[in-house]
Amino acid sequence: MMATLLFLALFLLGLLLALRPLLGPKEPFPEPPRREELLRELEVLKEEVEALEGEERKRALARMVEVERLLEGYRPPAPRPFRPWPVALVLGAVVLLGVGLWRYTLPRLPGETTVTQRQEARELKALADKARRTGEVEDLLAWGRRAYELQAFDQAAEAYLEVLKKDPKNVEAMRRVGILLFMGGRPEEARIFLEIAQGADPEAAEGWLFLGNLYFQEGRMQEAIAAWEKYLEAGGEAKERVEALIAMAKAQAQGGKDGRSVYEARCAACHGLQGEGGVGPRLKGNPILKVPEAVREIVLQGRGTMPAVPLSEEELEALLGYLGSL
Repeated sequence: MMATLLFLALFLLGLLLALRPLLGPKEPFPEPPRREELLRELEVLKEEVEALEGEERKRALARMVEVERLLEGYRPPAPRPFRPWPVALVLGAVVLLGVGLWRYTLPRLPGETTVTQRQEARELKALADKARRTGEVEDLLAWGRRAYELQAFDQAAEAYLEVLKKDPKNVEAMRRVGILLFMGGRPEEARIFLEIAQGADPEAAEGWLFLGNLYFQEGRMQEAIAAWEKYLEAGGEAKERVEALIAMAKAQAQGGKDGRSVYEARCAACHGLQGEGGVGPRLKGNPILKVPEAVREIVLQGRGTMPAVPLSEEELEALLGYLGSL
C-alpha cells in the first residue's frame, strides 16, 4: 500500500514537472488593471483639457501623464521556446520508477500481495484454476489449504465452501469454515461449524484452539478452559501460550472487573496477554489507544475481522483505562 502511494505521489510530481514548461511563463509586464477604462479616460481627458484653465487644467494634465505611464507598463508576453528534453527526461524517469515499483513491489497476480512471494502467488493461482476447472473435492481442498497457509482467506473460504457443497460431511472444510467465520467476526455461525467439526474429529487441535478462543471471547470461561485442554491433549503446538490462556481463564472465572481482568477475559485470546498481538493486531504501543472514543466504538461494534464485544459500561470504562496504560 505504501509503495502504491509513493508511486502515485512521485508520478504526479513528475507529471507536474513535465508539464510545467507547457504552461508558459507569467507575463513580465502584466497588463495594468482596467486598461480599457484607462484608455477611455485618456480620450476624455484629451477632449476636456483644451477647455480647462488654471488649476483644473494642471490637474487634468497630471492625470493624463499618470494614465499614460500606467498604459506604458503593458508589454505583450514574449513567447518562450519549447524545449522537449526536460519533458522527455522527467517522463522517462517517471516511467522507469513506475516499472521498478510495479516489478518489485506491486501485486501482479491474483492472490499475490506484498506479503506473499511471487512464486507462491503463481502456485496459488494454478491450484485455483485447476480446482475451478475440475471441481473435484481433492483439488478444492488443495487450493483451500494453500490459500489458508498464505492467509488468502477470501480464496480459502471460497474453496472450502465449494467443498461443503459437494461433500457436506467433509470435516476439514467444516472446521476451516468455522475458523474463517470466527476471524470474520461471525461467532454465532462459527460456533455451529466448529462444534460439529470437533465432534466429528476431536483430534484436530486447531479446531479446539479457535473454539476455546470463541468461548473465551464470549465470557464462557469453563467451556474455554475445556476446549483449550483438549487442544493440549490433541498435541497442539502453541503449548505455552495456551497454558497461559488456561491459567488466565481460571483466574477470570473467579470474577473481577478491573481493566486488566476484563482485557484478559475478553481480549487477550486474540491480542495477546500483554497486548503483543496474535490472531488480532498488536495493541501495545498502538496509536489508536490514544483515542478512547475510537476504541470504544471498535469494542462495542466490531471492525473488520474483530467481532463486537458485549461489555457493561463499568467493564468498558475499566478496559479503556487499562488499554491506555499499555
